[in-house]
Amino acid sequence: MALHLNLYHEVQKQRQLERRDPLKLSLFGLGAIVVCFAAFYGIQLGRTHGINMELAKVKAEFDKVEPAAKAGKKRDEEINTQIQLNELLAKRIENRFYWAPMLEQLMQVVPREVQITRFAGDIAGDGLRKGQVAIDGLSAGSDPRRVAEELRTAITEKLAANPKYKSVASSFKALDDGTENVNLDGKQVPTATFAINLVLNTGEEPPPPPPARKKKG
Repeated sequence: MALHLNLYHEVQKQRQLERRDPLKLSLFGLGAIVVCFAAFYGIQLGRTHGINMELAKVKAEFDKVEPAAKAGKKRDEEINTQIQLNELLAKRIENRFYWAPMLEQLMQVVPREVQITRFAGDIAGDGLRKGQVAIDGLSAGSDPRRVAEELRTAITEKLAANPKYKSVASSFKALDDGTENVNLDGKQVPTATFAINLVLNTGEEPPPPPPARKKKG
């Protein structure tokens, strides 16, 4: 029977240990990486959970105030509509044409030789408005046609001096000799019938719309 002695037993054992150590180190490193990833995932999961909780809280608060916000928006629209209507009404009232001041001015220039038998007027448009006035009457005197002409001129000059009227023009629609005489200052004088057509502008021109802004290309 042969006897074999292994004198390199310790050396071989040391080499085997050296071969196993890198594997262990790799396993330890891999384990450390796994632990780091697990910790990172846990942290991110915690943050995500916190964000979701905060989002749910904000959404719950929003759901509570949303009906009030909608009601407030609707009320705001109603108030704005009412304000616009009030402004429009106030503007129409401010721009309203009053006939009483015109009649007062006309009466100031009508002489005693003239009797007004008919007065009619119409104002149309918005902003700068156009008006037409018809004045019919009877004039008397030694020259009743001249009296009627002086009245037409006086009416035009009187209204043109008022800054409220932008332009004033008048003309005779009719001017005829009367068929009867009248008693004036104890004398019988001839008469004439007339119809004056008065055209005037009043109000203000609406401001031009602002120029449209060109879009930058």
